Formats: sequence, structure tokens, C-alpha cells
Amino acid sequence: MHVELRQLTKSFGPKTILRDVTLHAEPGMCVGVLGRNGAGKSTLFNLLTNVLLPSSGQIVLDGEVQGETFPVALKRRMGALINQGHLVEQLTAEEYLQFVARIYDLPDAAHRIGSLLNHLLEDYDTVQRRRLSSFSTGMKQRVAVASCLLHRPDLLILDEPLNGLDVFAASRLLELLSSYRSQALTFVSSHNLTHIEQLATHLLIIDEGDVKFWGPLAEFRQGRDAYLSEALLQLLHPVTTSTQDLTWLTSTAPER
Repeated sequence: MHVELRQLTKSFGPKTILRDVTLHAEPGMCVGVLGRNGAGKSTLFNLLTNVLLPSSGQIVLDGEVQGETFPVALKRRMGALINQGHLVEQLTAEEYLQFVARIYDLPDAAHRIGSLLNHLLEDYDTVQRRRLSSFSTGMKQRVAVASCLLHRPDLLILDEPLNGLDVFAASRLLELLSSYRSQALTFVSSHNLTHIEQLATHLLIIDEGDVKFWGPLAEFRQGRDAYLSEALLQLLHPVTTSTQDLTWLTSTAPER
């Protein structure tokens, strides 16, 4: 799916959360959306999925300017995990994905469901009959991501998809997302910049509602620190000297 944003702005009352976001992204690209907490990342994702309406500007999907309500056929081509996955926890993982398959009108999704769960849940055989309510946070997160991929979306939007995952589970999910990257346009946010470096082809960096950088990851790296985390800090928060006296915290002598 091709996505074009034209001076997209979102305000809540007097507070502007996003201001004049303009970009064009196409299939095969993975856009890493970065910024400090409250920068507007989740708001952007909610606008892209029609959960929120923009205050001004336009969202153009596959060349069509979208109105207040996206067509159902268009929404069926999206897969989104925003804020956190909300699962029907009375069901097993397989039952939940069967439920999702019916929503997307996938008549025979058994093979897809089995392959996704066996890949993402390394001990799936032992938890196959357990309800989702008994799953750990990381296991629930992996099922939620599986539900986003089940119908092979053309636009994949993932807000912190690796939250709660240990290093082994994160590696499996990163491998899966990397292999799927060529099939869709992906927007992904993560506070773990190593994950972004592994997945992203492009970066969208937002700070206080404004776009600070939009373009290829390789272009962002040019002339900046070798580590993405250091380069991001330099862009969003130039080095300043703290005026706070914190010697009480680091001093070896007990404070009286």
C-alpha cells in the first residue's frame, strides 16, 4: 500500500500533538518511527488506522484521499498493533486466531495459524490448550503480532511490538518481520534502537509534534555518530550541563 501524508496535523484542544507531517512511503519500506515519550508516535498510528481523525491535512492511501471513514475493504488490508494487544483472553491462542481469520474472511487459515504460532511460541505444544489469560505478557504480545500478520496485510503498523519479549523471542519475531518486509509497507516504533536498525529502511523522527528527520536510514547515518542511539540523542537533545546537584546520590560518604 502506498501512503502519502500531506501536512497532517492533530490537536487536542489547544495542544498540538502532530504538526504538518508530510511524507510518501511505499511497499517494501519499513519506516522506523522514533521520538521520546509523548512525541506523537501513537497518535500518528491512530490516524493511519482511522481510529482518530486529523485536525487538518490529508491521508492519501493508494492515491485516494481518505475522508472521515476509511472503506472497509481498505481497512481489511491493514494489520495494526497500537499501544498494546487486546486479546479475547477466554480463548486459546488458536481459537483467537480462528476468530481473527473469520473477521478477515479467511475460510481456511489453519495452516497459517499453526505456522505462526509454532514459529513465535517456541513451546507452543505445551501451551496449545491453555487460555490466553494464563499466558505471560510476552506470549500475549506474540499472539497479538500473529493476529496482525495472519491476513498478510499491505500496511502493517506495529507500536512497540517487541515489548515484554526476551532476547530469544525478540530474535524470532525480528526474523519474521524482516522476511515479511518486502510484502508490505511497515511502520514500526520501538525504544530499542537495535531492533529499529535491524528492521527499518527509513526513519521518521518526531519531537514535540514536529518532524525532525524523514528519509532513508543510511542518509540519517551520514555524518553522525555510528550508534543510532547516540545520533538520536544528539538530534533531539544536544548535550547540556545539568544544573542539578546530585552529589548526594554518588557520594561514598553517608549524608547526615
